[in-house]
Amino acid sequence: MRKLYGIFFAFLFVMLCIPDSSSCQNFSTFFLDFVRHPEQQRNSVLFPFQSESGVVKSAKSYQPLRLATPVNIPIVCTDSLNLVSSQKVVNVSVVNMLDIKSTQYSFEKKNEKWKLASSGKDADYGGERDFVEFLMQYSRDVDFQKKRTIFPFPYRIYKENKSNELSSKLMMPREWEPFDFVALFPSLCVFSYDKSASVNNRRLFVMKNGSPYLFFNFISINKKWYLIEMEEYR
Repeated sequence: MRKLYGIFFAFLFVMLCIPDSSSCQNFSTFFLDFVRHPEQQRNSVLFPFQSESGVVKSAKSYQPLRLATPVNIPIVCTDSLNLVSSQKVVNVSVVNMLDIKSTQYSFEKKNEKWKLASSGKDADYGGERDFVEFLMQYSRDVDFQKKRTIFPFPYRIYKENKSNELSSKLMMPREWEPFDFVALFPSLCVFSYDKSASVNNRRLFVMKNGSPYLFFNFISINKKWYLIEMEEYR
């Protein structure tokens, strides 16, 4: 895992979906630009804008969304990024796992362009409180992490997309080193849409900070989350 830590900080840009998915690219590219260039956010906001502190009437009064890790953005997704991005409304809950607080930002597609429509307090981490709290415990408790990782699990490496697999192996317990999601990425972005939390018992935790990037695949078994698979895209 030491090599993986180096991978995460070696690149300075984020790509938020697999390259061959155009529907995913639309929202993902927008969101990337939105958070990486806070000085330009006003051009993508619907005013008057309802925020957690009240109504923002004009661009002059708007306070940009800023992430703790603007070039290293992790995503939790209840389904594929493609499915989330094909919606007319996408909610992004920005969870600070250090301060244990969350704000939800609602984006709407207007004339095929994404706009930030509102923001507000988010007590339930975008409906993913159970999974986010699991990640927190998974990060700080080594014994818990070992128990909630199903070994051996598939580790696949692709070039750009799943049609070009470079290698595949089974990750064994002796190869695994403790992994701290919270320390690496305090700003967690939870992508969701209407009723998405009830779609399935899988969750994707996507480490997006350039190429290569990583997908962690978790599954809920008897209401307990387990890591079951990893994918690396180069």
